[in-house]
Amino acid sequence: MQVVPRPFGQVLRDSMSTLGRTWRALAPPALLVFIPAGLATLLLFRVTGAVEVFDKILNEPAFIQTLPRETMRDLLLPFYRATGLAALINAVAAAFVYVASHRIVAADIAGGPSPRGVLGDALRQTTPAFLAWLVATVAGALLLVAGLTLWMIPASLVGAPNATSVLIAGFLLPILVGPAIWLLVSASMVTPVVALERLGVLASLRRSIGLVKGRWWPTLGYLLLIGVFGVIALQLIQFIAIPLMALGGVGLALNLVAILGIVTQGLIVAGIGAMLTWWYVDLRARRETLLGEDLH
Repeated sequence: MQVVPRPFGQVLRDSMSTLGRTWRALAPPALLVFIPAGLATLLLFRVTGAVEVFDKILNEPAFIQTLPRETMRDLLLPFYRATGLAALINAVAAAFVYVASHRIVAADIAGGPSPRGVLGDALRQTTPAFLAWLVATVAGALLLVAGLTLWMIPASLVGAPNATSVLIAGFLLPILVGPAIWLLVSASMVTPVVALERLGVLASLRRSIGLVKGRWWPTLGYLLLIGVFGVIALQLIQFIAIPLMALGGVGLALNLVAILGIVTQGLIVAGIGAMLTWWYVDLRARRETLLGEDLH
């Protein structure tokens, strides 16, 4: 069976249909890693004292404002450490879920059953998938910082803003931050490339850029669209946690967020990974003759 390119809307509809067919296969890998990740996040914030720090910031703002800068930095250090470690744990977990989702959905697109050994394959390919994503993210962040720094230099030289400086600043901003956005979008297919083509870190980055070339704007639109699902889910969690934060304190709210994250975050990541798989397959079908067996 040959996989043919589809219009944008058809790719979106097909990805949603695939989610309906494969959710039973997508859920176990997601829960397998995000349950420990959620528990580890909760434990990190408790052990490091980050919960107490956050509680003081919200409930004792006057006390926080009176602290010297050095004391404030020392007080926030546990929170920063816990946040950084939790972000790393969840990023690795997401890489695992992405790889597993790509494998499951690709098999469904090819017309076959869910492949065996998905967890083993995902475990072996988590490291290159995470590293490829990390390299792309760090490179994009550096380009973004460099662009914003260059953008701020003329503003500091002008001093008081005027109509001309505002016009020039608005013109320069997309030009200077454009390379960072271009790279991040172009490298967005690295995890399906690693999962389905088994390429290394740098090779997967080059492959992703090559696939997205010529379809950059549709890819950006698709990424923004599927990103809305994650944002909506996070907002729902916050709507529940914020009232409880007021009633029961920060500790209760953070506990609830962690519990909800255990249940939902992995499923959300699996859903996004499934939708990314469909876009990757469509990009690949536009550049080469793609058969169903090529997706196994």
